[in-house]
Amino acid sequence: MNQPALSLAREIAFDAFVAIMDKNKRPEDVLAEAYAIHGAKVSRLDRAFIKEILYGSLRWYSKIFWILQNTSKRNLEESSPEIRSALIVGTYQIYYMDRVPDRAAVNESVEYIRKKGQAKATTFVNGILRQIARRGEYFTKPDKKTKQKEYLALQFAHPTWVVERWLKRFKFDRMETMLAANNQPPPFTVRINSLKSVLAESSELQEILLRDEKVTSDRRPLRSALRLTKTPALSESKLFQEGFFTVQDEASQLIGYLVAPEADQIIADACAGPGGKLSHVYELGLEKITLYAIEKDDDQYKKAQETLDRLGHKKVSWVHEDFLTWTSPEKLDKLLLDAPCSGLGVLRRHPEGKWHKTLKLVDTMAQQQWSMILHALKQLKVGGELIYSVCSFETEETEAHLARIKAELGDKVEVVSPLNRLPDFYKKYVTHDQIFAVYAGNQEEMDGFGAFIVRLKQDI
Repeated sequence: MNQPALSLAREIAFDAFVAIMDKNKRPEDVLAEAYAIHGAKVSRLDRAFIKEILYGSLRWYSKIFWILQNTSKRNLEESSPEIRSALIVGTYQIYYMDRVPDRAAVNESVEYIRKKGQAKATTFVNGILRQIARRGEYFTKPDKKTKQKEYLALQFAHPTWVVERWLKRFKFDRMETMLAANNQPPPFTVRINSLKSVLAESSELQEILLRDEKVTSDRRPLRSALRLTKTPALSESKLFQEGFFTVQDEASQLIGYLVAPEADQIIADACAGPGGKLSHVYELGLEKITLYAIEKDDDQYKKAQETLDRLGHKKVSWVHEDFLTWTSPEKLDKLLLDAPCSGLGVLRRHPEGKWHKTLKLVDTMAQQQWSMILHALKQLKVGGELIYSVCSFETEETEAHLARIKAELGDKVEVVSPLNRLPDFYKKYVTHDQIFAVYAGNQEEMDGFGAFIVRLKQDI
């Protein structure tokens, strides 16, 4: 009897899961490599399927693992990475993808193990997944009232240390909303290139998207933003390739408004890659500003240049260097420091981060951020502004920095409220401490962010 075939799409997803979870690779890099190898053999539908089962398995990893461990008499931690991948990705399809027949999820998981030279484990994998398909989720969970931390961590598949941190700041009901939102794919939001399209006439761009590329879109309260109802093939999108729009979340776009570039100002983006905020500052400056782009990472530096080139933004002074070793050749009016951070505000985009990041990371990043903040302030002219942002809402990476700046620098600086720079609709995200704070699970479905503005009153 012929064995059931293993589809290329599932094989790529299984292999990618192993590379991400056991070799600490980034999903986007792993998939890009696979698609480069297989080319046209992987269709657009295949890629969508791969993305769903891979990212879904990463989002729900801990919960699926718990279900599997409750089903198996064997310690799954001692199984091979390929067996764990087959079980987790297979279980995700059974539990979370109604349109996938259980038999397909089971059979192809088994065939993956066979192809990996682990034929002796096929009976085990087959038996566990068939039990999963029959039994459903019938295991006793931690009590919702008496063991809130354990319940939330399991029910919403988040690391216990993250849940424990957030429970100190947010109420239980809000936590449920935040964690649930982290397990949803983010909406596909783009920023209109205002140097090529008049923002007030975005309906024309929407009509072209619909007519030529069969992509519908919704306008957002932020004039520069459109939310596409499906993910387009950007490599095939004429409008994207010609620079009429670029991909950028709403919260990220709002950072450009905090910079608020004005004619003749000298501005630097201290961590420019991959070019989203940099290009937005360029557009808001109407090509009447002097703009430095600093980036040390080779890939990010290249991506930033490619982004600005595609958008048609030519008037940029590029600096391929670590910001901490860079000294501005002229004192700056404004410096955007979109600092390296824990990334806990964008776990929905990078679900593997839930399993790779640790508690120590928050403090490590906060220390690095403080060094960069001090260096940034030294690059400013008196009256110049530091616009600090991170894709995190952790206290150590946001409020604590602003409090420390005020405590250590006193009258040499003043805090500038973001209220006067944000569109009215988004002013609700400014705290009493003048922090622009967007938390997971917000009504606008934006990424989590934190930002503030400081003006230099005296040289330091």
